[in-house]
Amino acid sequence: MRCVREQRTEDVLKNLAAPLMIVSSDCHVGAPSSEYREYLDPAYRVAYDESIADRERLESRTAEVVGRGPMSSDGDAEHDALTARWTAERRLTQLDADGLAAEVVYPQPAGRAAPPFYNIFGHPLDPGDPLAAAAGCRAHNRWLADFCAGSPQPERHAGLALVGIVDDVKAAVAEVEWAKRAGLRGVILRSQPLSGFGWHDPRYEPLWSVCESLEMPIHTHGGEGLELGDLPGSRSIFFTEVVWFAHRLFWHLLWSGVLERHPNLQLVLAEQFADWVPALLHRLDKQYAGTVSSITLTEGLSMKPSAYWARQCHVGASFMNREECELRHEIGVRSILWGSDFPHDEGTWPDTAVALHATFDGVPQAELRAMLGENAIRVYGFDVDSLARHAERVGPAIEKFA
Repeated sequence: MRCVREQRTEDVLKNLAAPLMIVSSDCHVGAPSSEYREYLDPAYRVAYDESIADRERLESRTAEVVGRGPMSSDGDAEHDALTARWTAERRLTQLDADGLAAEVVYPQPAGRAAPPFYNIFGHPLDPGDPLAAAAGCRAHNRWLADFCAGSPQPERHAGLALVGIVDDVKAAVAEVEWAKRAGLRGVILRSQPLSGFGWHDPRYEPLWSVCESLEMPIHTHGGEGLELGDLPGSRSIFFTEVVWFAHRLFWHLLWSGVLERHPNLQLVLAEQFADWVPALLHRLDKQYAGTVSSITLTEGLSMKPSAYWARQCHVGASFMNREECELRHEIGVRSILWGSDFPHDEGTWPDTAVALHATFDGVPQAELRAMLGENAIRVYGFDVDSLARHAERVGPAIEKFA
């Protein structure tokens, strides 16, 4: 069945006259608090109500300081972006306007519409109460499965399950299995497991096995970092380091032999830029070829690190710039998944067309199609016939990028 699907995908993608089939590999969704509450295990609902009340008091005080209400009115861009995080109809309208055939959806990282008890961006690696955080992840996954399945055009959304707490490996495996049955397309992991054991620890072998066998790519997303307090420079230090933490899963899986033992396991590193990849691969290949303090570092690997990257790894190049595009061959064209970061204001929405031209004008058609959509279609198993119909409606003409 997989071979038939892949052959059909290849046949459709050979239509070089078709409009661009654009898939954003990095978009964000989340429910309003009242909806999340219904998906949360009952034992945690009172604590969730208290956390929401605390947040709303903080937002109210902040709004008074900046001189505006805590939420903008219906019809303006900020309100549209906010409600598109949980309203499928409004979200599809925005995807159409931006020329996107489909999207891969991550949770909101913090603030409104973030999973219960599970803020990431701007927060330390430790989420507080691991059991509450795990319950919040389950609530998000349940809501997300219903959101994607209940959309008027479900074929346009690839939801990713949040498996953020893996202290109980059996429970994490069960959550991956549930996510697959529920129609979700991949798994998001924390940059560092809270158990204190690194991702290279053999205890996680059942997790890699189930993700490989169920064709569920694993992901990290930029945003986690260490708690640095309010000292001078803390914020700047955090933003300097934050993407590095998200990179680490790659070399943990590489040097521990996970990528060797699980050749069909796919890894996506999302919203953490792309220009770092060539230098890292060059350094790791040199490390593989030589020794460090007379220690050989090739044990358990049959290929150099860059070969594993090319076979199994992808960088979610959100709001990719021209300089990163010029490095595409060193990164690997097939390893690049472009993303809009919708609906965040640092992303390309609502000016994606302008951003795409600034980055990709003059790029050969085959490479352009791969980075903007075809790679994501293969990684996430989108139905290519359905996306082709949406691309005919909303996708930009390929000639515009000549």
